[in-house]
Amino acid sequence: MNLKRENTLSQLVLENIQNSIRDGEFKPGECLPSERELAERYGVGKSSIREAIKMLQVLGVAESSQGKGTYLRETLGTQILRPLLLDMMLQRSNAEELYEFRVIFDIAALKLAITKATEDEKHIIRQKFHEYKTLSEAHIPAADQADQEFHKIILNATRNQFIIKMGTLVMELCRPYSKKGNDVLDKTVMDNHEKMMEIFCSGDTTDIEDVVRNSLIVFRHILDNGLHKDI
Repeated sequence: MNLKRENTLSQLVLENIQNSIRDGEFKPGECLPSERELAERYGVGKSSIREAIKMLQVLGVAESSQGKGTYLRETLGTQILRPLLLDMMLQRSNAEELYEFRVIFDIAALKLAITKATEDEKHIIRQKFHEYKTLSEAHIPAADQADQEFHKIILNATRNQFIIKMGTLVMELCRPYSKKGNDVLDKTVMDNHEKMMEIFCSGDTTDIEDVVRNSLIVFRHILDNGLHKDI
């Protein structure tokens, strides 16, 4: 198999390995063919193979073991989404799109989470909300972390790895805005975080869209005014 030369050889090797993973030829947990075998397979030098393997490692898709070769990971960390995160950061000048995405995503994730939430998770989210509220009212910086953990409980309750990883990406993208928002928290935001908690615990989605939108009021205001402007 000789690769076309429109792009760098290492990128083309990476694309072909990704296709083989997608097609089930290279399976999670299994060792990839050796550098020599891959070089012969794609008609390129070993240096191009090494670069492609390094890209897979950076993405968190593969890991190497001394003397044993390179294995595909069975599970992927959030680092696989970092290139997408960087791209979204470059595009974040469009505040309206980021806000719209956040509203749609948060509503969908919450709707799924309440269908799967356990009693333990309902108990934990109540504890985390009260921790978040106490820290916010005292203007303690740790409120930002408590807010993140509050939303992670909802994400994890979906039992959906795509949603959990994408949600983690969204939170990381929005963290600078959320952190600033927690410094100037509006009472409406806190009240609607409490309502969000009640929706999660009760399963009653009657006002879910309004609750999510109102919980993002400060976030929206910061987006509209710019991260570094006073609000």
